[in-house]
Amino acid sequence: MPLPACLRGCARLLYCIPVTIIIMVVMWSYYAYVVHFCWILLTCATQRVVFLCLFHMCFGMFSWSFWKTLSTPPSSPSVEFQLSSSDSLLYEQEHGGKEKSQILLEISQKLPVHTRTAARAIRFCHHCQLIKPDRCHHCSVCQMCVLKMDHHCPWLNNCIGFSNYKFFMLFLLYSLLYCLLIVTTVTPTFIQLWLGKLFDSCVKLHVLFLTLVSGMFAVTLCFLLFFHIWLLTSNKTTLEWLSVPFFADGPASEAFDVGVQANFLQVFGKKKSLWPLPVSSSQGDGHSFPLRWQMSSHSHSVMNGNGHYAMEGSVG
Repeated sequence: MPLPACLRGCARLLYCIPVTIIIMVVMWSYYAYVVHFCWILLTCATQRVVFLCLFHMCFGMFSWSFWKTLSTPPSSPSVEFQLSSSDSLLYEQEHGGKEKSQILLEISQKLPVHTRTAARAIRFCHHCQLIKPDRCHHCSVCQMCVLKMDHHCPWLNNCIGFSNYKFFMLFLLYSLLYCLLIVTTVTPTFIQLWLGKLFDSCVKLHVLFLTLVSGMFAVTLCFLLFFHIWLLTSNKTTLEWLSVPFFADGPASEAFDVGVQANFLQVFGKKKSLWPLPVSSSQGDGHSFPLRWQMSSHSHSVMNGNGHYAMEGSVG
């Protein structure tokens, strides 16, 4: 038993390495920008103040969203999706696959579950002993089922899912703005250094690397951010993009797409003042989501000024 515990401890240390690398790079970029660029190279006091204010605003929002994404634990299914003692015993006693599937099907009738396996069976996690809610997946790294799991991010050592997907999106946005600010403000000085007009070797090294590293990160983050914006507007997770979700009637790649605005509000909420802040504002509980065909077939009555009811179409 001590060996597995030791291996788990080593694994946890290894998982922390990417996060440590990010923190070290960010702290170095802060030092290089504030000390070597702003205080040593900039001679105009007004320019220095403006650049420092903009930089610290971006750095503050980046750090806040990074910490929230990193520290927010992934949400797991509620107790109602767990098999009861009697159901679990009954399930284990059955040896045939059809009998087991029938037991899960009967239990799932009480739950808001629509997705199925490719074989049209109820999705069941044998590790967590629960019926998986829609869009829920088991993470082998976190050793748990994660609601609306998008992916496990090794650079954050955390699962990205229902509880922190908004924070992750803001983290990508503010990371990109942070890098773009550095590239935009440092590039004129970078050109001077490249042409050899400034000769301080230490300053030159820091500013050159700061510009190159920020530029490379900006390109990578730009592609990643736009990819997740596309996923957000089409209401897909990375896992659903890689593997189309199955339903009783077959696969449906756009099952959860209920319109760009509604898709956005599911993640960021209705309160506009909270959209740019890494605070919880997502709609729902992560266990059930509106389906495209439910929304398209739904219509409701709205009373007009004459006291009559007019049918109003739903969001597609």
